[in-house]
Amino acid sequence: MIDKKKNYTLKELLELFNMYNIDFKFYGNNKNGDLEIYMKTDIDKLSVFVCHNKLTKHEYLKLTEEEAKELKFKFDREVLDVDMDIIAIVLRTSDVNIPSAKYSLKSLDALTKEQDLEERENKDGLEDGISFIIVDNNTACTLYDGFYIFNKDNKGLLNNLELQYEQEEDILIKNNLKMILDYCNNLSNEKTI
Repeated sequence: MIDKKKNYTLKELLELFNMYNIDFKFYGNNKNGDLEIYMKTDIDKLSVFVCHNKLTKHEYLKLTEEEAKELKFKFDREVLDVDMDIIAIVLRTSDVNIPSAKYSLKSLDALTKEQDLEERENKDGLEDGISFIIVDNNTACTLYDGFYIFNKDNKGLLNNLELQYEQEEDILIKNNLKMILDYCNNLSNEKTI
């Protein structure tokens, strides 16, 4: 059982649970990214712990393994491990509300829908949006890459992927898009049952 108020050392967490992943919250943000560790704490859930030792990615990488095991972490949230099977990684962004990071498809879809509602000012002919890749997190295989332009006529990332699927002629890309969309539909169906 997790004590959600307790600070755990990394060593304690590794003794209690199996590690799923450790990463910095904001991809590419070497100074401000919180260190998070994903631990397999239940049959179908991962618990995310956030490091309370404020350190940059560069400082973390300089630590020895023993020093890293003494870092303190506190419980932050739970996520379903199935939500982490296929993920999106935002590589570039023009919006402060969607930093470059790793996202579940559902959460990135919600964020893009929010950004579509905003009034956009087209500066120097440049449009606001994100570039992203969608990855099978179990095999580290890239399934799809693209960009999403914020626009009041758009209806979020998943709707955009459906449109891309309908227009795609390359059979491999079309199959990957179908797999991504089926995955999202299956997640939605499981949560409503």
